[in-house]
Amino acid sequence: MTNLRDRISNSVTWREARTSAAAVEAALPVGREAAHWLASIAADGREVIYSGAGSSYYLAMTVASAHRTVTGLRALAVPPSELLLRPTSAVGRDRPGERPIVAISRSGSTSEIVELIDRSEALGRRTGGITCRADAPLGLRADPAWVSPLGDETAIVMTRSFTSMLTLGLRAIAGAAVELGVTADGVAAAARTAADLDRLPETWTITEPHVEWAIDLAAQPWLRIVVLGGGPSFGLAQEACLKLTEMSQVAANAWEPFEFRHGPISICEPGVLVIGLLGGDGLDEERRVLEEAGALGATIWTLDPDAIGGDMDPVARLPLLLPPLQVLAIGHAFARGLDPDRPRHLSQVVRLGS
Repeated sequence: MTNLRDRISNSVTWREARTSAAAVEAALPVGREAAHWLASIAADGREVIYSGAGSSYYLAMTVASAHRTVTGLRALAVPPSELLLRPTSAVGRDRPGERPIVAISRSGSTSEIVELIDRSEALGRRTGGITCRADAPLGLRADPAWVSPLGDETAIVMTRSFTSMLTLGLRAIAGAAVELGVTADGVAAAARTAADLDRLPETWTITEPHVEWAIDLAAQPWLRIVVLGGGPSFGLAQEACLKLTEMSQVAANAWEPFEFRHGPISICEPGVLVIGLLGGDGLDEERRVLEEAGALGATIWTLDPDAIGGDMDPVARLPLLLPPLQVLAIGHAFARGLDPDRPRHLSQVVRLGS
């Protein structure tokens, strides 16, 4: 176990991931600034499309769900490939410029995102961007573009970048809700979301015991890992499974908790790890799904408000769930004899035809 901890600590991927608190702190002022633009495009009730590829798509899913949860207004997450190849299937017969887009990309150079920005501009569609590289095509062409100042990384898989861009997006949504005065649960609720996001950097140390427990879990020879999450947590569940797939190549699947009960729960047995990203509405009911999985032989790891961020707004605590999930994937890669810094078949930026 000591050797595993040392290998994790010496990996580029974890060295960058464990600096997420500073990246989150630097991203928060950018999120507060972005709130004004987001409020302006949502003021007339138009649906906002969040779009990204790979990890950035799961970030878009999380942010779009948070947008609906916090503001009560419409938002949708769509991969850029769907908007480019099957726009009617993705958004219906959208008139040019009708729905504004927030494009998300760590590198700002992913082929589909760059083409989406160019096509949106040609259609007169209002398009903002969230990225980690100001000098990349997304940073230069989106109007406006919001850059996570300390989010960029050299690792192939996204960790710090995902956490900081998620925080930026969530802070923009909470600020826009307060500015608009139109929210799902009242302006005071949105103001609390914003305030709790602002104190994330000072509370980041509460992730440390969960990181240590994740390393213990990473050492186990899991047959399969399942991550459950509902609402905004579903995108994080998908992202956690992507990290596990990219780095450790373990079989990993994400489900909404009650959808897991409709069939997939049949995989529960010793050697299966089921992780619950629980919180917000439905918490008690979803806990019972985890308990049932445990009774069927699976090992249960619950990251609910009782475990982490219980005094925080359910949306604001989401970034705190990421470090334990990231180190689980990194550590499990090492435990399986793989190098998480050099995941098979992957490069940092996906360009079609390259």
